[in-house]
Amino acid sequence: MRTFCKTRLVNAVIFAAGLAFTAQSHAAVSIIQGKTIIPAGNATADNDLTVRNSKLAFSLAVGSTPPWGVARGCIVDIANVKKDGTLSDDRVAFADFIPNNWSSWPNTYQTVDIVKDTKDEAIVEITRDFGEVIINTVYSLAADSDLIHVKTTMTNEGEPLADMLSGYALWPDGGHKFAVPGYASQDEKVVNNTLSDRFIGYDANWAIALHAPYMTQVRYQSRDLYTKHSLKKSESISFEGDYQVLASGDLAPVVSAEIERKNLQAGTLTGSVKTQGNKVVSEPAVVVLKSDVPYIWVMGESGQYSIDLPVGEYQVYATGKGYSDSKKHDVSIKNNESKTLSFDDLLAPGQVNIHVTDAQTTTALDAKVQIEKGNKPLIEFFGAKTFFTELDNVGHAQFTLAPGDYQLKVSSGGDFVAKPVLIDTSIVPNKTIDLVVAIPVSTYPPQHGWYAGDLHHHSDVLEGSTPAEYLVRSQLAAGLNVTFVSDHDSTKNNADIQALSDKRGVPFIPSIEISPSWGHFNVFPVEIGAQLSVDPGVDDIHNIIKDARHMGATVVASNHPYIPYGYLSSLSKNTAPGGFNPTIDLIEINAVVDYNKAIEKARQLWSEGLPYYYTAGSDTHDVWNETSGRNRMFVYTGSKPDANAFAQAMKNGRSYASFGPVIYPQNVMFGDTVMLAKNQPQSVSFDLLSVSGLKSVQLIGNDGVISEQTLTGENASVVFDLPQLSGWVSLVVEDKKGHKAFSNPIWLKMVNEKQF
Repeated sequence: MRTFCKTRLVNAVIFAAGLAFTAQSHAAVSIIQGKTIIPAGNATADNDLTVRNSKLAFSLAVGSTPPWGVARGCIVDIANVKKDGTLSDDRVAFADFIPNNWSSWPNTYQTVDIVKDTKDEAIVEITRDFGEVIINTVYSLAADSDLIHVKTTMTNEGEPLADMLSGYALWPDGGHKFAVPGYASQDEKVVNNTLSDRFIGYDANWAIALHAPYMTQVRYQSRDLYTKHSLKKSESISFEGDYQVLASGDLAPVVSAEIERKNLQAGTLTGSVKTQGNKVVSEPAVVVLKSDVPYIWVMGESGQYSIDLPVGEYQVYATGKGYSDSKKHDVSIKNNESKTLSFDDLLAPGQVNIHVTDAQTTTALDAKVQIEKGNKPLIEFFGAKTFFTELDNVGHAQFTLAPGDYQLKVSSGGDFVAKPVLIDTSIVPNKTIDLVVAIPVSTYPPQHGWYAGDLHHHSDVLEGSTPAEYLVRSQLAAGLNVTFVSDHDSTKNNADIQALSDKRGVPFIPSIEISPSWGHFNVFPVEIGAQLSVDPGVDDIHNIIKDARHMGATVVASNHPYIPYGYLSSLSKNTAPGGFNPTIDLIEINAVVDYNKAIEKARQLWSEGLPYYYTAGSDTHDVWNETSGRNRMFVYTGSKPDANAFAQAMKNGRSYASFGPVIYPQNVMFGDTVMLAKNQPQSVSFDLLSVSGLKSVQLIGNDGVISEQTLTGENASVVFDLPQLSGWVSLVVEDKKGHKAFSNPIWLKMVNEKQF
């Protein structure tokens, strides 16, 4: 049966979110047209489709706008069925096929076919275009299955394509990440000899695994599982995989599915888990490693566990929430054999109370506490590796740790205005230890009129996992002087962050990251409560910037402009709708991607006399595993700014980007113009600081390095003679750790020359 967005209509009231349903009435598969029945789901259009059975539900955005400018016709919602029979909240931001590593997606249509709609199985086929490539994906769900089977075929109807990276992606909506076993790096990488071919997003009460047998390359912390391929004219290539949906953080079913999928020989491991005092650990976990690499874990009940494993050699230990890890045991699994392994050496949790102050003023400081050495829980809902002081009780934090010896790193403005402090301590079961830490602060930028902000930061929208409160706690602990959020196509948390910031007397810069597939843009400040009006999947650059200004934005920043979906990258490939809009203001130095091309492009534009200035941000999504303020903009406003004054200073170039060094201009400000007269030399002077120790400073101009000085110590005052010609100069300061600061230009104008 071929249709265009037509499905068997089911009375959606029966399936209203939160209503319980009986196993008998919902054991069968069904297809529902209209707004998703998944709570907090994003498929809200009348022609969207939701497919469900007794284990799970998933929604396809046929009419709704998918995130990040992805073409319509993809999975935007997945929910598990809870023990009480109701659907959980949406667990994913996106879970579908990516045709070439998040490159821009030229798209003109999608068609929907209901291939099969019975109580035993539902099959939906969606066809979309990707330029001259036709992408056909078939989604299958059987009754009582926890697997959404997907098969995608790409057919090239245009010119040959080379060096493509395609495959399925799984971007969880919050929770934690369990990377491809044997591959833990966040760097882009070809994978060889991994222990499995799956990625898992999880939390205590859910897990979703992407099984990707075609996988040869990993991107974005394993959330994208690709293979590299070419596509000749008229050639087709197919991909198959599964999204496995579970109702708890117990991952034993994931390895069971692998055993069945690969037809592996397997055995069973069972046993009990107790403490050294012979007390049952009621909700233990048993972690299985292979070649000392985390492979899988199983959650136990009432102290008992059981897991099927492929035949092979493993290392196994037990743990629990806040508990110490047991001794590690070597285990050999044989085909069709059941082996018993019990644990009786766990230790109950201990507590830490910590108070952090400024060593000079003795005032309480917002701070971040990290486990530098000691037990770092693999299962993240069992315990964190990073903690933050409270918003109301400034400088104070209380948290649970497993017993053992630790070295804690305590930082407040770490590596920018103060060196972190290392504290050695021991945690004892069922005891509380009190720690007092004094941080030696080296400089206070607001006293000099400078305010620092991390101008690319996410909260818990889409793939972000940082609630508003923890965004503020993390940014203040990083020593930032303003708070900032820029969620993808959403202002959902702006009002909450404004309220939290106001309570602490900290300026807040509300933003939004407008996210078409051909370029992302941070626009700020936007009015609290402003909503995006354009459709990033459809509208061009001109309408996007027009809407940004309508929302109140003083500046429009081109984020990570040279990654595959960066604006300047897309311009070079002629895939940015509307082409170049000259009214963008800022070019981003992004902390987590190569930013050298952005630096070069800004300098090229300066040499053309065009005032496109820097912005900078960490692109943090998860403050427990990433670093707020890893890089930042220092902005000169003179006194405490509001959002508009902060943004206007950036628009005027009165700022610099830094990964560590601090710059205090003494006789001229970045973004200003120095008028030069022939045979009347002028100089510029700066005070520099790095808590890591200064290494060098360069004065850069139109033609490259003009002058360079070698530096020592934490502080230095430097003077540079200005060249006798029109153009620009800027600073690059480097510290002993290799961290750099990049200033915006100081413009130079010979008074007897025409304006360049």
